[in-house]
Amino acid sequence: TEALADLMVRDLAQDGAALRARLPELLEELVAAGTLMKLDNEYGLQTRESSDWDAEFRNRQNRLTSDLTSISSKRAQLLGEAVQSAVGRMRLVHGDCKEPRRLALEFGADAPPSGDRDIRLWVRDGWGADESTALADARAAGPDSPTIHVFVPKSRADALARLIATLDAATETLEYKGVPATAEGIEARQGMETRRADAENNLRALVGQIIDRAKVFQGGGNERLESALPKKVEAAANASLARLFYQFDDADDPRWGRVIERARGGAEHPLEAVDHRGKTEEHPVCAAVLTWVGSGKRGRDVRSHFSDPPFGWPRDAIDGGLISLFESGYLRASANGVALSPRGLDQSKVPSTDFRVEIATISARQRLQARKLFQNAGIDCKRDEEVTAAGHFLAKLVELAATAGGEPPLPEPPDIRHLTELQSLVGNEQLVSILERSAELADNVETWTRARELAGQRLPVFQRLQALLRHADGLNAAADVELQTAAIVKGRRLLDPSDPVPPLAATVADALRAAVARAHERYGETFDQEWRRLASTESWQRIEQEDRDDILQRLHIEMAPTEATGTEQEVLDTLDRVSLDGWRTRTLALPQLFAHARAAADKLVEPKIRHIKLEGATLRTPEDVAAWIDSTNEDLLNQVKQGPIAIG
Repeated sequence: TEALADLMVRDLAQDGAALRARLPELLEELVAAGTLMKLDNEYGLQTRESSDWDAEFRNRQNRLTSDLTSISSKRAQLLGEAVQSAVGRMRLVHGDCKEPRRLALEFGADAPPSGDRDIRLWVRDGWGADESTALADARAAGPDSPTIHVFVPKSRADALARLIATLDAATETLEYKGVPATAEGIEARQGMETRRADAENNLRALVGQIIDRAKVFQGGGNERLESALPKKVEAAANASLARLFYQFDDADDPRWGRVIERARGGAEHPLEAVDHRGKTEEHPVCAAVLTWVGSGKRGRDVRSHFSDPPFGWPRDAIDGGLISLFESGYLRASANGVALSPRGLDQSKVPSTDFRVEIATISARQRLQARKLFQNAGIDCKRDEEVTAAGHFLAKLVELAATAGGEPPLPEPPDIRHLTELQSLVGNEQLVSILERSAELADNVETWTRARELAGQRLPVFQRLQALLRHADGLNAAADVELQTAAIVKGRRLLDPSDPVPPLAATVADALRAAVARAHERYGETFDQEWRRLASTESWQRIEQEDRDDILQRLHIEMAPTEATGTEQEVLDTLDRVSLDGWRTRTLALPQLFAHARAAADKLVEPKIRHIKLEGATLRTPEDVAAWIDSTNEDLLNQVKQGPIAIG
C-alpha cells in the first residue's frame, strides 16, 4: 500500500496522508469485488486461475450467506466458545481457606438446574432472547439466588454473518480445489489462504467485541458494572458464593488441619488452633455435626451433607469436627462393626466410619476412680483424658494377658473375653462399663503382672535346659530328664509354685560336663600318641623348627585348650563351639592330619619323594599271602624306579 500511495499521489503536501488512509479500504473493496487478489500483505491482478478460484469462492459464499440455519448454529458456537474462553477456566477460591469452587456454564433458553455445589452461569444472547427477558428471569430468581445471568446483546449481526460465510466459503474452496501444480494455481491458492486468514482474524476480533458488551446480572436483577466480562463474572461469582454457601463462614479457617493433629495427639482443647476457647461441642461446626449425626450417620454422608449448600465446608473442617468430637467423647465411632479406639480415627477412615452421638455421661467422682485404676496399671491419665485413657488401659490388659501365659510349657493365656467385650464399646459407655468391673480388672492387673514376671524368670532357664538336652542326645543320664521335661511341657507346669526346671538342668549339665572331660581326654591321648610318632620320623627331625611350626599351623594341628565348664551356661557355650560329635570327629581326624604333616616334612627333606598307599586285600591262605607279597613287591619296585617313595 505504501508503494501504491507513492505512485498515485499528486500533491505530497495535500494528498499524501489522506490517500494513505483511504487506500487500504479501496484495495479491500477491489479484493471483495474480485478485481484484485491478496497474497499476505501484497495485492495483484486476478489471473485466469485465480478468477476461477474466486468464482468458486463467491458461489459458496452466496449459498452460505443464505443458509440462515447454518449461520445461526455457527454464530452460537462462536459466542459460546468466546464466553468459555473468557470465563470458563476462571479459578474460584472461597474464603480464607481457599476452598476451590467450580463455575458451570449453561447455554440455552431453559433455566439451569440448582441445588448443587456449582455456581451456574446462564448465558443467553440477543439472537435467541432479548435483554428484558434475561433481566426479568434474574429478578424473578430473587436476591438469594446464586445463579449468574449473562446476556450478550445482538450487535454487528450482518458483519458477523458475512464473516462466518466468508470463512466457511474460503475453507470449503481450499478443500474442494486441493493443491494445484501450476504457478498460477499455487498463487491462487495462496490468495485464498490469505482470504481465509483475514476472515478468521476479523471474525475473532468481532466476536471479542460483541462479548465485551455482555451484561451480567445477579439474582434479583442487580447488574455488575465492572470494566470487562471476566471481572464482572468474577465479582458476581464471589457474591454468589456468599449466597449459595451462607453458612460457610462458620468453618472458614485454613488451620483445621492443625485441629486434626491436636485432636489425634490427645490435646484437651484441639479447637484452640482455630481460636475457639469454649467447649468442643459448642463450636458452630461441632454443634452442627452433633445435631445432624444424631443416632447415627456414615462418615461419607456427613462429608457430603456439610460439603453441600448452605455449608460448603472444607473437608478438613468436617473431619476436624468429627475427630475432635470423637476424641473428646461426644461421638462414638466404629468401622465394620468394630469400635475404634482413641487415636484410631484418621481422615482416611472417616468415609467408612459409622458415627453416633455418645449418650452416657461421666461424673467427676467416676473420672477420679478411673484415673486411679488406670494409673495403678501404669497408664498415665490426666484430668479430662479418661475416655482416651480407657482404650490404652484395655490394650495394656490385653498385652499383659498375652505375656501371663503362652505356648507350652507356659500355661494358657488368661481368658480375655470380658476385655474384648469392653473393647467393643466406645467413648463414655466404655468408661462406665470399665468402672462397673473395676475390682475384677484390678485383680487381673495384679495376677497377670506376677505371672508375666515369673515367666520372664523361668522361661530362659527352661530354654537353656532344652539346649543342654539337645547336646546330651544319647547320654544315659539325659533319658529320664527328657521324660520329665516332656511332662512339664505337656502339663504346662512352668509356672507351678515349685519350679521343676533347675534340678533337671543341673543333672543334664553334670552329665555333659563329664562327657566333655572324657572327650577332651581322648583327644589329648590321641594327640600325644600321634605327636610321638611324628616326632620319631627322620624327616621331622631333619627340618627346621620354623618349618615344623608352619606345617602345624597350615594343618591346624594343635592341642585343644581346656574349656570352662563350671556353670550350666559355660557348659552350653563350650558345646555350642564344639559338640560331643565334634570332639569325636576331631579325634578321629588327628591320625590323618599327622600323616599329612609327615608327608609335608618328607617333601621338604626330599622334594621328589612320593607318598603311596599299599593296595588292600583279604588274605585267607598262605598262597593268598604269597600272591599279595609278590604283587606288592612288583608294584613297589616299579614305583621306586620313578623315584623315592614313602609308604603311608
